[in-house]
Amino acid sequence: MSALHKTVMRSKLPPRPPKSVSSFKQMQANSRKKNYTPVSWKEYFYECKDIEVEGGTFRVYLSDPPDQPDRPRLVVLHGGGYSGLSWSQFTVEVTKMIHCQVVAIDFRGHGNTVTENNDDLGADTLTNDISGVLEALFVDDKPPIVLIGHSMGGAIAVRVANCNISLTILGLAVIDVVEGTAMESLSSMQSFLRGRPAHFKSIEHAIEWCVRSGQTRNTDSARVSMPGQIINCKNGVLASAELENYESPDSEDSNSLGPPAKRLAGVVLSDCIAEEDQEDDVPMDNVPSFVPPSGKKDDSKNYGWRIDLSRTEKYWTGWFQGLSTAFLECSAPKLLLLASISGLDRDLTVGQMQGKFQMQVLTRCGHAVHEDCPEEVAQVIASFMLRHKFTESANDDQNFKVTPGC
Repeated sequence: MSALHKTVMRSKLPPRPPKSVSSFKQMQANSRKKNYTPVSWKEYFYECKDIEVEGGTFRVYLSDPPDQPDRPRLVVLHGGGYSGLSWSQFTVEVTKMIHCQVVAIDFRGHGNTVTENNDDLGADTLTNDISGVLEALFVDDKPPIVLIGHSMGGAIAVRVANCNISLTILGLAVIDVVEGTAMESLSSMQSFLRGRPAHFKSIEHAIEWCVRSGQTRNTDSARVSMPGQIINCKNGVLASAELENYESPDSEDSNSLGPPAKRLAGVVLSDCIAEEDQEDDVPMDNVPSFVPPSGKKDDSKNYGWRIDLSRTEKYWTGWFQGLSTAFLECSAPKLLLLASISGLDRDLTVGQMQGKFQMQVLTRCGHAVHEDCPEEVAQVIASFMLRHKFTESANDDQNFKVTPGC
C-alpha cells in the first residue's frame, strides 16, 4: 500500500478517544479555569499623571524612573481603540532588560484622557497632542526619547519623529503597521467593528471576549488592558478606574461565551451580546467626563466601548497615507516589528534591502504583538537600544544577547 493511500485512509478514520474519561474531564476543567479577573494598572506602572495641554488633559502612565535622569524614555503609543494600558506587560519586561523609563500615553478619545473634542482624531491633531504632552511632561529635564507605536500609534509615532520637537529622538520603532496593507484593510474595518459585541455584562465578560475572539491572545495582558478600553454605561467611568471597589455582577461560570469551537474572529457569537442597531440608540445623560458609545440603558449591558471606532472612519486614510515615505525619511535609527512578513509593501521592501531600517518578524503573534508576546517584543526593543548604544543592560547576566535583525 502506498504512503499516499495510507494517508488518505487515516484521514477518514474517526479521531482517537482520550486516554481516559478522567483525563478528558480534566481537559474540560482546565479550559474553564482561565482567570478573567481584571487587574489594576498599579501592578505594572509606578505612577500615572494627568498632563494638561491645550485642548485637554492627557493620562500618562510611567514606570519606575531610571537610576540616572539622562537614561532614555520609551514613549509608547497605542493603537486605535486600545489605551496606554496595552503596554503594561511590555513595560515590566523591558525595564528588567535595560535602563530606561516607559511613558505610556492615552490618545484623545481613549482611556482616561479627556479633551474638549474627543471626536477629532485627525493625524495632525493626534501628532500635536503627543508633541504637546511630551513638551509639558519634560519641561525642565529633557531626556532623550525613543518613540514606539503600535498600529495607529505607530503612524503617529512616525509623524512625531518628523515634527519639530525640542526633545532628542534617539530612535523610532513601529509595530505591525505598513501603509500598503493598512490602506487595503480599511475597506473591511467597518465589517469587523460590526462583528464586535456592543456591550458586556461585566468587566470579566469583556476580558473573556477579548481573549477568545483573538483580539489579545495573552490572558494576563487582557486582564489589565481591556479595562482601559471599556466604560461603565451608567456613569461613563472607565472600567480601569473602578477596580479598587469593583464587584463583579457576573456569578455564572467563567466559560460564559460558550465552547472554544465558537471562536470566530470578526463574527458575533450566537450566545454573546449582539451589536444593536445604532439608529435606534439613545445617548446617555449625566455623564461627567466621558461620552459613552450610544446604547440603550439595560441592566444586562453594564459596560460598553470607550470609543466608537466606527465613527472615526473619515480619519483612517489620513493615519496611514504616506506612512512608508515618512518612515524612511526619519533620520533616527528605525525598527519595524511585524507579525507577518507578507505585509511588507514595495517602498519598505526596497528600503529594507538598502539597510535603511532594521526589521524583525514575530510570527507567533496576532495584531496586538506587544500584548501577545510582551517578553519577545521587549527583547527586540532592548536589543535595538543596545545595538545603537542608547542605554545599558540592566541584566547582570553576561549571556544577555542582542537579537539579530533582518
